[in-house]
Amino acid sequence: MNEIAKRHWGPVATIVGVAVFIVTVIALHLLQPGYDPRSQLMSELALGQYGRAMFVAFLGLAVAVFGVQAAIGGYSAAPGYRILLSVAAMLFLTAGIFPLGDTSAIHIGAITLAFVLSVLAMYFFPSSAGEASIVAPPIVSWTLAAGVAASVALGNLIPIGIAQRLAAGCLLVWLVIISSRLLRRSWRA
Repeated sequence: MNEIAKRHWGPVATIVGVAVFIVTVIALHLLQPGYDPRSQLMSELALGQYGRAMFVAFLGLAVAVFGVQAAIGGYSAAPGYRILLSVAAMLFLTAGIFPLGDTSAIHIGAITLAFVLSVLAMYFFPSSAGEASIVAPPIVSWTLAAGVAASVALGNLIPIGIAQRLAAGCLLVWLVIISSRLLRRSWRA
């Protein structure tokens, strides 16, 4: 695989992963009557009739995070930073494999740690992503990381479902910004 193709697949995987997550969650919102997105967590979609589809959503999120890790590999990113992203991706996948219900403890632990590692990844991106750091300078990465943290903190002041969706939204926006900008850079190369 040539260097240009390597630089394309990571950002494309990220964009596809984000799209899969969003489409799956929206479809489940529409298909599961009685589900209240204001007061219920996205993971609770797994408890409904079509709940196993949440595995696809979490798989999409895992692919998206892993795609960023792959995309920055050709830009001299710090190996430890790439491991951080890989572990976050594996934890998102773990959250999908172990849904709420009988495996709630594993799911909650995995999703919590995945978000913590993702916020750390957002924070460290400007200093650890090597030459790729130009696509998401501190103002972008740190603002969106702060958005995740603030959304979690607001979980006690606003409905928890809204707070969680704001936090996830900040992460998804960060992933799309990085992947789309890296994809444009690789096309120019």
